[in-house]
Amino acid sequence: VRRIEVKTEDSREKLVSVFNELSRRDLKFLRANNVIDKDLQCEHYFEDATNYIFEKMLFNKPLTLTGTDHPDGKLSFKDKYIMWDNKSKETAVNLKDHIQQFDRYIKTSDKDVVVFMVIAPEFTSQSVQVCVDYSLNNDTQILLITAEELKTVAELWNKKHPGEMFNLGYFKQNGRFDISLLGL
Repeated sequence: VRRIEVKTEDSREKLVSVFNELSRRDLKFLRANNVIDKDLQCEHYFEDATNYIFEKMLFNKPLTLTGTDHPDGKLSFKDKYIMWDNKSKETAVNLKDHIQQFDRYIKTSDKDVVVFMVIAPEFTSQSVQVCVDYSLNNDTQILLITAEELKTVAELWNKKHPGEMFNLGYFKQNGRFDISLLGL
């Protein structure tokens, strides 16, 4: 049994320690460790932990989102945006089921979106082809990154470059994320 003990002012730090469980909706584990009381909290906490990773571990402060129809997060990248959406699921995410939603976010953005990141526990094998098809007809790449990979990037970055801002250009990948391209 894993004990979760994080002493911090920022409650989101504890959520990062259970980031993978939040992405997989491991409700039994999350309840047993007093992370959630209600199932609905799982998604919200997954988003909070993602914001924490970008802001406090990768040193890129997410932009404030307005309205109700928007991605879960947005970052400035030069004169463009990088957007992301969290998908917490017990099964692999099939991008085809969500691409219209993401396309709407991209098309209604006030600036170009260089990459749209989908953060999930895992992806179907067909999802990569959806990324390729989308980028053939649009100027936006779709990056499929698991929660585990994002957390690993943040931890490795912090170890090698403590306090330094992460270059978001590393996320300009299409299809499945390749950590080897970061040289960490």
